Amino acid sequence: MNPTAHTHAVALRAPQLLQHAGEDFIDTTLEALKATKSGQPLGRFQANTRTAEQVLKLFQPIQRQFHLLLLQAFCEQPGEPRLDPAKVLNAGCVLRRIGPNGQRQAWVRAQGRVQGWVNASRLGGPQADPDPANRAAAQRTGVADLDRALAAERAQDPDAALQEHTTPLFVAPPEVGQASGATWLFGMVCPTSAEQAEALAPLSAQDDFGPDSPAFRNHLVEALRGEAMDLPFAGQALNPGWADALEAVSETAPEGVSASHFEALSQPTHPDTRKLQRFMLLLRQLGSEFDVFEGSGPSADALRQQLRALRLPLALKSGQSTPDTVSAFDFLQQASRSLLEKTRRDTPEMPTQFPALAPVSAVALRQALHGAVMARAAAQKVGVGRFDEPQARYVLRAFVRLKPEGGCPQRVVWSAETEPFVIAPWYEGAGGAPVQIPLPDPSDRNLLRSLKPNVAFVVPPALQNLLNGPAKSLLGGQGKTGGLGLTWVCSFSIPIITLCAFLVLNVFLTLFNIVFGWMFFLKICLPLPKFGDKPPPGGPP
Repeated sequence: MNPTAHTHAVALRAPQLLQHAGEDFIDTTLEALKATKSGQPLGRFQANTRTAEQVLKLFQPIQRQFHLLLLQAFCEQPGEPRLDPAKVLNAGCVLRRIGPNGQRQAWVRAQGRVQGWVNASRLGGPQADPDPANRAAAQRTGVADLDRALAAERAQDPDAALQEHTTPLFVAPPEVGQASGATWLFGMVCPTSAEQAEALAPLSAQDDFGPDSPAFRNHLVEALRGEAMDLPFAGQALNPGWADALEAVSETAPEGVSASHFEALSQPTHPDTRKLQRFMLLLRQLGSEFDVFEGSGPSADALRQQLRALRLPLALKSGQSTPDTVSAFDFLQQASRSLLEKTRRDTPEMPTQFPALAPVSAVALRQALHGAVMARAAAQKVGVGRFDEPQARYVLRAFVRLKPEGGCPQRVVWSAETEPFVIAPWYEGAGGAPVQIPLPDPSDRNLLRSLKPNVAFVVPPALQNLLNGPAKSLLGGQGKTGGLGLTWVCSFSIPIITLCAFLVLNVFLTLFNIVFGWMFFLKICLPLPKFGDKPPPGGPP
C-alpha cells in the first residue's frame, strides 16, 4: 500500500516493549518485522518477565538484556494506511514515573541544569510537547502585541523552561516498511542513568525522616535521643586503649590496659562492655554523621551549642554532696581524639552518665542533629538519581512530530502508555549466560612464569612497615606503622590478583554459609573435561 499524501489524522498504535539477550537485537528486530503483517506484534520478543505481584520487569544493559520500544504509525481513515515516513519530522519517547495517587512525573532539566522529577502537569499536561521552545511556538497567535504579552508572561513562569528528557525513536528502513506494509518506529529503552538532579533530596520536608520521625529518632543512640545513658568505667580516667581492647582478637591486653579492664571488655555480656560499645557508637555518630567536632557553619555551631549546654555529672568525691559536672561537648571531643582518631592521649575523667533531658531540650537537640546531618548531605551534594527509588513503577509513552503541512504548523501525536513496569536492580540475575573469567592454573609453573606483572602499587612507608611486621601481630590488631622507611613500588599480575581474590572469596563464602546458608544460591560449579585430555580407560566416551 502506498503512503497517503493528503492531510489526515495520524495515530500511533499501543507501543510494544521487546526484550533481547543478544547484542544484535536491532538487526534481529528489523528482520523479524519484514515477515510480519501490518500492525502484528512481535510476540516472541515481547518483554514478559514479571515480579511476584505480576508487574512487568525490565532489565539493565549490565544484565545483558536489551529492550526496544516498537510501535506503528498509521492514518486514521478506512483501511488504516501506513503513515508516509517523509511526513515525520522526528520522534521520541518519554519515561515517566508513577507518583503518589497515580500522577505521572517527568524527569526534566531547565537552562542546562537537571531539576529531577516533577509532576508532568507542570509541563502543561501529559501530552504537552517535551521541548519548551515547541510549547512556546504552539501558543503563538500571529498577533504581534498578543504574542509579546504571552512571551512576557512565560518569562515569569519558571515552569515554562522545563524540558523533559526524551529518547529518540527512528523510522524503520524503507525495505522494512515495504515488506511489512507498515511504518514502524523503534528506539532503545535504557532503564539506567548516572544523571542526578542538582537539587538536594528534600529529606527535611519528608515526614518519614524529619527530626521527630521514628526513623530518625530510633537511629540515634540513647543519649542523642535525650534519654539517660550510663557510661563505662565511671569515675576513672579515660584510657585510649579501651577501644583497642574492645575490638581485640588476641588474648593479650593492649598496651596500657589493665588486666581487669581487659577481662571485662573480653566478655560480650559484661555491663561495661555494653556501655563502652554504646559510648563508641555515640562518638562515631557525632563525629562521622553529624561532624560536630570538625564541622563548620551554622548547623555545626548550633549542635555544638546544644552539647556545650549539656552538663555531665562526675563521680562524687570525698566530702561532696553534689557532683562536679563537665561540658558534654568538651568531654566528647577529648574522648573522640583519644579513642577514635588516636591523635591524642587525653585522659579526662569518665562521667557517670548522660542524664535524661527535659522534653523541650530533647526536641531542641534532635532538631540540631537533624540540621547538622542535612548540612552534611548538602555538602556531599547528595542529589536525586533518576532511578534511585527502589521498586518505583514507570511507563513509556511515544510521540511523533509531524512536519508542517498546508500552512499548518508542526504537530505532535502521542501514543498510549505502555503497561507499568519496574526496573530490576543491577545485581539481580536476568537468566543470561554468565561472563566467564578463565583463571590461571596455580600448579602450572611455566604458565605462572609467563604472567608478567602488569599493575603496580605504590606503597607508602607506613603501610610497608605494617606489612613487614609479624603476621600474628597483624592479625591480632597489634601491627605497627611507625618508624622510618622507603616508598615501595610492588608489581603484580592482574590474573594472579584475580586468582587470590577467588580463593579468598571461597573461604569467606564457606564461613558465611555456616550462618546464612548462601552457598546453594550463590555458587554453582559444573565439572567440565580439561580440553585436550583423553578420558580415562573404561570411563565415559
